[in-house]
Amino acid sequence: MTKQELIKRVASSQPGARLNQKLVGELIDRVFGEIADYFIDARVSAKKTPRFTYPGFGTFTKKRRPERGGRHPQTGEAIVIPETVTVAFVPGQELRAELNQKLPRRRRERG
Repeated sequence: MTKQELIKRVASSQPGARLNQKLVGELIDRVFGEIADYFIDARVSAKKTPRFTYPGFGTFTKKRRPERGGRHPQTGEAIVIPETVTVAFVPGQELRAELNQKLPRRRRERG
């Protein structure tokens, strides 16, 4: 799904009342911007791992991958892969249950 498709789906999700797509787009940009800023500013430590949880959907967690050794795929030369920071996602129980249903998917109530 693209950002534009998400905006259209959210704007038309209210039966009988279409929301303004421009306003929905600005809201989605703000929400994702705030989440991104949180992960950029938050520090990963041994005692605290920054996370964002959306109940029923899942949890995003900031992770640090330490420096490690590797091999250049074309030459076979040993290289050092630098430390990186990324965000991992673990689906919540409700989303996981919906994803693994054998029956046709039911439309969830929005509200």
